[in-house]
Amino acid sequence: MMRSMVTQDAETFVALGRAVSLAAAEGALDREEAAGLSAALVAGILTGCMELDTYAQVHEALARLLEDAFHGAPVEPLTAVGDAPEPLDVYLEVVGEAWGKVTWDEDACRRAKAFAGHCFELGRAEFGQGEWFRAPLRGSLEALLAAARSAGLLVLSCRGDGPGDGAWRTLRDPTSPDQPGRVLLGWGDRRVALDPCPPPA
Repeated sequence: MMRSMVTQDAETFVALGRAVSLAAAEGALDREEAAGLSAALVAGILTGCMELDTYAQVHEALARLLEDAFHGAPVEPLTAVGDAPEPLDVYLEVVGEAWGKVTWDEDACRRAKAFAGHCFELGRAEFGQGEWFRAPLRGSLEALLAAARSAGLLVLSCRGDGPGDGAWRTLRDPTSPDQPGRVLLGWGDRRVALDPCPPPA
């Protein structure tokens, strides 16, 4: 079955997000760097593009991991629930392919990145694990919707308010089974579902 371009694009950013998580876990990125890159990659899921600076920072983080590996420091692969471990070369391949997602419209990327950093607790975020992205909200859903509109995102539908501050939300494929409390976000022709989800076990 053919996958939509939105899904394929999103999976690139999810893989980059997992690479950032690996780099942070191995000490190749500090918390602030990792949070900033995570915000940029959430913006990528929403918009389908990223700044050149984001691409360069992910590339640099993986270069640091490679350097550690060449000097004999063990680099643990990330393992998604039910998946095989993902070796470092998988991420290197994804970073190479992600060049096509770099845009020169950096203002749009910055606004979407600021939205992600403002609305999600990125220090507790996860990429993959069966979803594109999930994290607790920093504020209420109403505040998130207002911030989304300010960032230039379209709020196409909203079914119910759902829990407020600290509640977990996930970004996922809009063709996935509908959920109570789903918000459908748009950016141009792109559509991304924002659904309530349980916190990680």
